[in-house]
Amino acid sequence: MARLEQLIEGVQDEQLRRAIEAEIAALKERTRFGLVYERHLPEMTLIADPDLVEVGSLVRPKEGVDKEVNYRVVAFTVKNKARLVADGNGNEIEAAVGDLFVVKPFGESIYPSLTPVDVVERNSERPHHAVINGENFHALQLLAYLYEGQVDCIYIDPPYNTGARDWKYNNRYVDAADSYRHSKWLSMMEKRLRTARRLLKPDGVLIVTIDENEVHHLGVLLEDIFPTYLRHVVTIVISAQGNAKVNFSRVDEYAIFCVPDIGTDVIQGAPVEFLPAPGDLTAEEDDEDSEPGTDHYVMKQTDEAEFVVENARRRGTESLRENRPKMFFPIYIDEEERRVVSAGPPLDVDQEPEMTPVHGLRPVWPIDANGDHRRWRWGYETMLRLIEAGEIQVGKYNKQRDSWTINRVQPKKQAETAGLKKLKTVWRNTSHAAGTHGSGLLAKFLGRGVSFSFPKSVYATRDCLAAVCRNRPDALIVDFFGGSGTTLHSTLLMNAADGGQRRCILITNNEVDVKTTARLRRKGFFRGDVEFEAEGIFEAVARPRVKAAITGIRPDGRTVLGSYLDGTPFAEGFEENAAFFRLDYMNPDAVELGAAFNAIHPLLWLAAGAHGSCPEPLAVDSEDFFVSQRGRYAVLFSVAALHDLEQQLSGRDDIPHLFVITDSPDAYAEVREALGQGRRTSMLYRDYLRNFRINTAQSA
Repeated sequence: MARLEQLIEGVQDEQLRRAIEAEIAALKERTRFGLVYERHLPEMTLIADPDLVEVGSLVRPKEGVDKEVNYRVVAFTVKNKARLVADGNGNEIEAAVGDLFVVKPFGESIYPSLTPVDVVERNSERPHHAVINGENFHALQLLAYLYEGQVDCIYIDPPYNTGARDWKYNNRYVDAADSYRHSKWLSMMEKRLRTARRLLKPDGVLIVTIDENEVHHLGVLLEDIFPTYLRHVVTIVISAQGNAKVNFSRVDEYAIFCVPDIGTDVIQGAPVEFLPAPGDLTAEEDDEDSEPGTDHYVMKQTDEAEFVVENARRRGTESLRENRPKMFFPIYIDEEERRVVSAGPPLDVDQEPEMTPVHGLRPVWPIDANGDHRRWRWGYETMLRLIEAGEIQVGKYNKQRDSWTINRVQPKKQAETAGLKKLKTVWRNTSHAAGTHGSGLLAKFLGRGVSFSFPKSVYATRDCLAAVCRNRPDALIVDFFGGSGTTLHSTLLMNAADGGQRRCILITNNEVDVKTTARLRRKGFFRGDVEFEAEGIFEAVARPRVKAAITGIRPDGRTVLGSYLDGTPFAEGFEENAAFFRLDYMNPDAVELGAAFNAIHPLLWLAAGAHGSCPEPLAVDSEDFFVSQRGRYAVLFSVAALHDLEQQLSGRDDIPHLFVITDSPDAYAEVREALGQGRRTSMLYRDYLRNFRINTAQSA
């Protein structure tokens, strides 16, 4: 604005100058506080699908993909080639249809589908997580159709816009020399965040991790998009050694929590303040009895699910005697009665533990199988109170080591609320180290030959998610900057800890890094080619990482070596399921004519909760209706078969979703009246088409 005023001063015509000054003054009054950036920078995606190439399509040849010259298809010639006219200069060229990308500007209606590409299943009683390979803007449109108002937590780790060519805008890497770098980043984020907000429940929470490059811009953007939400900024130490920058060595990054500000109301039975946790996540506690909270997830329920049992000895990070000397002391037990009697005072740092029984009572120390001096979970005074309450009990006897396990046993309901306190806004915990528990852990699951830049610590992500979803065992979690799959891996850890059935929907792309792209292009391989796609993030990192986490087997067939912080071997994996999809695009005419049911069918399965196996293609022409055996949904193909379906669904409370294929609103109303009680119903293909005709343009 200052530069504009300077230019106005140079206008010689006084009357014109005053008129311009008046308009500028009026413009200043209308400009509200907030971000000023190029909101409408065009954004587009390139689709490698020859079936979408039609006369009139906007396309770009693969070999000229970086030249940013688009062409219009004007005709098809012999041998499956297309005649193209360049936008702008009118130059004509000819290219094979298979060598073209279809260019889809954001805002132009798209009709997405999901093509199953892989699955891993280890427990038929649990729902499936989903990993989607595709452009996240369009995938978010799809999720808005499937899950509007149903998501408990959105966690994203977007590009940090460091200027180091770490992300692309319109297929070109953005670097520090780009004068529109921040505007492009904000424009990209705004489009996606506005759609993401539609996914959240009334008490749903958005978490965004970011560093200093965009944290302040992001804060103002979030204030604009989520004006009624509270915004909490948590500083997470991710590298104690630091990352050298100008003047300072950065050790941290930020997690911004956007939490609905709903006053003193109670939503869905949960208080407004739904972020308490067992202890805090700092390394420096307020007192000797507080617990850092790293491995409170070690707790396991008994078969009767009435009690929760946790080992009284601290494990994982900060568990050594030297970390908390006052938490190293003996617990005295009566071996014959298998009963905890008392505890002795803490030893001085230089004192050795005494193993001799005292008055017939055997001392048990927090010493592990390797002979290392560890510590108890609680300080001396707290331990005495727990012993008095009968919560500290003698566990298993290890004959080989001649040692006893000491446990804390609590009623389940008591354990769920014990020791809860508000999380602090600085997390300083070694489990959050991105090197050890991010890139180091990823290498264990994939092997050393696979690289991915700056993966998050699985425990830092878990603790962010747990702040929101700890008491939501059936939470739906979405990450649309899924990268290497850390968010889904973290969800697996939470479920394993408390038996929850949280489900994660992960959206990632199959981006190939700069050096690999150059190497592949020299060999004549481009996006869409099998050889090229095999080295992308989805194919080489996210999909194999999720499969290895669930199965405990690396992509090369070897067992994953090592253990989680609670001592569980990586090789055990998780009794969970995950389905993998490719985001594809359909011709809307095929949808309206009813020729695309099998392309849409996986969407219905996901909308119904992804129970049972992903559906196989159906012979639609020979079916009047379909009732999924375990998928919790039904589809009515012919309204004439309403009464037959009604008989099939009689007493079936396990079918909460109903999809009706009809062009008649009256017929749909009749079906809904007959079968819609207590069921979520949808009219196909009207609701599907309407969603993408309207919402794609609005979001762009």
